[in-house]
Amino acid sequence: MVSHWVEWLSAPFGFWQLKRLVVERRDIGLRDLAPSFDGYRIAFLTDPHYSAVVPRWWIAQAVTVALDLGPDLILLGGDYLSHSPRYASGLTDLFRPLAAPDGVFYVLGNHDHYVGAELVRRALGEAGLVELRNTSVLLRRGAGTLAVAGVGDMRFDVIDFEAALRGVPGTVPRIVLSHDPDVFAVWPAGQRLDLMLSGHTHGGQAHLPWVGPPYVPSQFGFRYLAGAIREGTRQLYVSRGIGAITAPIRWGCPPEISLLVLHPS
Repeated sequence: MVSHWVEWLSAPFGFWQLKRLVVERRDIGLRDLAPSFDGYRIAFLTDPHYSAVVPRWWIAQAVTVALDLGPDLILLGGDYLSHSPRYASGLTDLFRPLAAPDGVFYVLGNHDHYVGAELVRRALGEAGLVELRNTSVLLRRGAGTLAVAGVGDMRFDVIDFEAALRGVPGTVPRIVLSHDPDVFAVWPAGQRLDLMLSGHTHGGQAHLPWVGPPYVPSQFGFRYLAGAIREGTRQLYVSRGIGAITAPIRWGCPPEISLLVLHPS
């Protein structure tokens, strides 16, 4: 694959030691959120793209930063690898340190399917992470309940909206993990969605002066580029992600770990 060789050739020019890993804190109001969940902290990591381009130590640093945030829950948004399966086995040791009181959950991204979804699932499972593939978990604090769900990748998997939230009462607020933010636009009108967390776009990865990103991997252009987006009663947060693909470029778009702090709305 051409992209794989481009990564190897461009890797020595990464200079990750000069890059800045930003913690983006966002306060999120959720309808029907119980007072017992007020101040609930979610660390969201996505798009590490472990490869020749993104070194192991950089991702390990991101894991350490996420743990230092003291999250109640850790969620991962996909694309753990880039183009080569040789890095799959290394994911286990990289992500094994992740731990939170309510667990660590993940979805896969399109690059994980390029490389081999089962390879990635096996490595992350051995690290103790739990996949949310068209399914959900109910988290409880006192008398309060919060649903966290995940759906399959938009390009290489099946998305079953109904199965993802089956059994979740209509009064329970819902957070959904989807690697691709375009899923937000096609979420069924009659099904409740309070907050979706996504990655995939890398925030454009490089912002050119007066132009912005030359390419955004979304059918909606800049609509879901990065950050907090609200459409009606639904909210979307798109992280810029940790890594990079093909070339180690991050111009005007620093790598990100997201800290989402929930409040009743």
